[in-house]
Amino acid sequence: MKTTWLVTVTGTACALAILAACATDGETPTALSDDASTPLPPPASDAGGDAETGEDASVCADDCEYYPNECTDDALCESALFGGAVATPETLDVRTHVQAIAARSPTDAWLVGTVGAAAHFDGTSWKRSATDTQYSYRALWLRGDAEITFHDLKQLFTRGLDTDAGAPSAGGWSLFGSATIHPVWTSSNPSLRTSWAHAESTSLWLGVTAGLGTSRGGLWRLRQAANGSFAVTPATLDKCGVNGTIPCAEVYGISGRSADEIWAVGPRGAAFRVTNAEADEPTLTGFETDTLTALQAVWVAGTNDVWAVGASGTVRRWRGDPRLFETYNEVPTQQHLRAIAGSSPSDIWIAGDEGTVFHYDGTAWSRVKVAGLDGRRPHLEHIWVPSPGNVWIAGRGALLSLGGKP
Repeated sequence: MKTTWLVTVTGTACALAILAACATDGETPTALSDDASTPLPPPASDAGGDAETGEDASVCADDCEYYPNECTDDALCESALFGGAVATPETLDVRTHVQAIAARSPTDAWLVGTVGAAAHFDGTSWKRSATDTQYSYRALWLRGDAEITFHDLKQLFTRGLDTDAGAPSAGGWSLFGSATIHPVWTSSNPSLRTSWAHAESTSLWLGVTAGLGTSRGGLWRLRQAANGSFAVTPATLDKCGVNGTIPCAEVYGISGRSADEIWAVGPRGAAFRVTNAEADEPTLTGFETDTLTALQAVWVAGTNDVWAVGASGTVRRWRGDPRLFETYNEVPTQQHLRAIAGSSPSDIWIAGDEGTVFHYDGTAWSRVKVAGLDGRRPHLEHIWVPSPGNVWIAGRGALLSLGGKP
C-alpha cells in the first residue's frame, strides 16, 4: 500500500517583480498582467495578529547564531533546486513560493508553487518539471500514479491521467480543463487556502476562506468520477453553526492519519475533527483551543495526539479530551508559526516566519539553524518528514534539508 504525505499550504503567495503582485495580510492584491501568475488570497486578519513581517528580514539582531553563512550537518541548508536570482530549465529562482508538497514514499515526492513551478524528488535530488504555464499552483493531489494540481478549479493541470487532454509539456503536464463546480462555490467565490489527501482516500480535501458575504462552510472535497471527470462538493455546508458551535466556516490547515478521520484548523482558534470522512455526510466535532489567534497548521501524531500551531508562537495540543485542546507553552518564540509535521511523537518539526524552525526530540524543543541564505529569512510554510532524522522544509524561495542533503 502506498502512503501519501501532504504538507498543507498556508500564507500568501508572492512572486516578485513582473512575475506577480504581492500582498501582505489585510491588503488587497494589485492587478496582474495577462501573463502573470494567478493571484492568491491574503490570509485573514485575526485577533492576536497574523500579519506578514515581509518576505525576508535580512538585518541580524539578537539571534545571528541561527543564520550562519556556512552550511553544516546540524543546520538546514538550501537545496540545489533553488539556483539563485534567475530561474533555469533545471532550477527555480528565489522569487518562487513553494505552496504544496506531497509524497507517495521517501523516493517519490512532488512540490508545486507560484508561476507554474513544479518539481519531483526521487530520493536523491529534486528536479524541476516543466509545466509550460505561468499559473500558480496551490493544491496538489497524488491520485494513484497521476498528479493533479491547480489554484483555479476551472483550470486543473494533470500528469499521468488516462484522460489527460491537450499537448503535454516537456514535464508531461496537460491542461485538463474544469472540474464540475458546485453552485455554492460559484456564488460564494471562496479563496482556496490549503489541501490534503490520504493515500486511501477518494477525495482531495480543500480548505477555503470565505467569499464576500458568506460563511457557509470552509471544507470542500474534490473527487474523480468513473468517467475521469472531477467535481467539487461541500463537506461542511451549513454545518458550521450560527454561533460557532462547529468552527468550520474557514479552514487554514488540514491533516489526518487515515481516510476516515481528518482534523482542520483556522482563524480565531478554530479547530474541528471530521469522522466518517469518506461518507457523503461526515460527522463534525468542534473543539475549544483557548485562543483567538489564527491556527495555521495541524498535524496528527497519533490516535489521541494532535498538534496545532499558529500566529504569535501559538501552540496547542489535544490528547483525547472530549472538547479541549491544551495550552502548550514549551516552544520559545513569538514568530508566526505556519507548519508542523513529524515522523513520530519524538520527532516533530515546526516552522514559521523569518526562517524560524524548531525540533522536538521527545524530551525538549531546540531551535534549528538555517544556513547559507545570504541574509534572507524566508517565511517557511510546509514540512515533509519522510523518515526520522530526514526533513524537507519549504516556503518562499527556499527548500531546506539538514546539511543540504537528501
